[in-house]
Amino acid sequence: MDELTRQYYETHAAEIADRYDSAASGVAKYFPPAFAQGMRVLDVGAGSSHDMVALRDMGCDVYGVEPCEELRGHALEHYAFLRGRLEPAELPNLGQPFGGHFDGVLCSAVLMHVPREQIFDAAFAIRNVLKENGRLLLSVPLRRPNLDDKHRDNHGRLFTPLRADYLQLLFERLGFQLIGTWRSEDGLDREGYSWCTLLFQRWHGGTLRPLDQIESILNRDRKTATYKLALFRALSEIAVTEFEQAHWVEEETVAIPVDVICQRWLSYYWPLFAASQFIPQIRGETQTCQMPVRFRASLTELIHCYEKNGGLTGFILDYRKGLLSQRAKMLLANVLEQMRRTIVRGPVTYAGGSLESGRIFRYNSHRCEIRMNAAIWHELSLLGHWIQDAVILRWAELTEEISNKQIKASEIIDHLLTTPIPERDVADAREIYAQQANECVWSERSLSRGFEVDHVIPFSLWRNNDLWNLLPVLPVVNREKWNRLPTRNLLMRRKDRIVECWGNLRSAYLHRFDYEACQLVGKDSLPGSWQNLVFQAVAEAVEVTAIQRGCERWEPS
Repeated sequence: MDELTRQYYETHAAEIADRYDSAASGVAKYFPPAFAQGMRVLDVGAGSSHDMVALRDMGCDVYGVEPCEELRGHALEHYAFLRGRLEPAELPNLGQPFGGHFDGVLCSAVLMHVPREQIFDAAFAIRNVLKENGRLLLSVPLRRPNLDDKHRDNHGRLFTPLRADYLQLLFERLGFQLIGTWRSEDGLDREGYSWCTLLFQRWHGGTLRPLDQIESILNRDRKTATYKLALFRALSEIAVTEFEQAHWVEEETVAIPVDVICQRWLSYYWPLFAASQFIPQIRGETQTCQMPVRFRASLTELIHCYEKNGGLTGFILDYRKGLLSQRAKMLLANVLEQMRRTIVRGPVTYAGGSLESGRIFRYNSHRCEIRMNAAIWHELSLLGHWIQDAVILRWAELTEEISNKQIKASEIIDHLLTTPIPERDVADAREIYAQQANECVWSERSLSRGFEVDHVIPFSLWRNNDLWNLLPVLPVVNREKWNRLPTRNLLMRRKDRIVECWGNLRSAYLHRFDYEACQLVGKDSLPGSWQNLVFQAVAEAVEVTAIQRGCERWEPS
């Protein structure tokens, strides 16, 4: 605590205690969402101990620290139950009062009396007395009039300005999650005064938030191969564009089918293995080494199958249409099986450390799925498009390092950005619309003078050429829409026409349409009444993309 502030409280302890005891607590109304019966709670800066009484009445096992001897004496005189439960201590030198390990901490109207240069230490001290998953209820002034240019009132008390967003960031950097925030008027009914109360929970597992865990694996985990990066790239893309593939299997646990990840891996490694120059993906790998990438030989054989049949794009289209030859099916099955083993025995086992306490993935062999904490999936879902970019850059840098700088990272990025089906490859949709489309989906105008194929979700955002994402529009409308997303109102108005277009595409390319739609909705097969299911999934994808990417919305003029 600031020294001048301490002097004021010591001198006016009786007056302050009487004033606070006679008024309703400013934070007690937030105790029920913050704390529960039986929780061991520490009141930091207990003052007259008014709040300790309220916590005791809730059934909490409450303790307190207060640096002002006079205020402690007042509290002990009035509340006999506090004997052995109230002792001297202050921020930032809090130590471990009563042995620490509290389920909850209350820090009401205290942190603002700590000098700015000690705020971090004070926050860290609070963290150190909390158990993992412990709660912190914190209140600071939102508005306080009549302070001088040094943030002191006319009594000399320090009121360090602490914005709620600053405190949120500070505590999140220390491993907390904000789970509640409230703004209220002053409990003493002083005009011009208001308060902000924040409720935090300390993350399980120390200071590392899920995003920190991801960052640590991408940048600091030991890597003998590019597999960890490939796994996170796949999960990030799935979280952004195929989020229905995830399902909750138990409390706070999300599962992803391993085969969905394998399909992504095939698209990542194909351009690298098909390159004219040998590109190693594991340390020590050469063209003649005895321990190459496990699936290199089988994938290379599949690549040779399509050297004169459209390469990766040709393979992907044949696969989605169900047109693979028996030989290609056999090769593909071999590639996928070897990828499964690589994923499970490699990054799933070693991402975050080989010890159980450090691992963030588990494999369920019965259901053939990778499981992770829901908090990791949460971060991938919200920040997946940023994580993808970070992974691609790190992958390129790691490959340059593995190749002993014989291959530049910039060359690797070109291969890693290869899109399985290029943006302008919309031939299947164009063929059907040329025969059956007569109305612009967005504007309802005639297509008698020609049409173009529009991406509902722009290719620049999702890099997606699935049939459900391709609709016939007038060229002028396509140019007007450009990289914008249709409004929800427009989607709903044109639902019947959109579904009609999908029906035409599905009649012509049943296998491909169903495969691509199933990837979107997270199903093994489409039900008989598939239209609403697919439409709702597309509408949800549009809204989520608009919010997460800050995209402009559009309707035809």
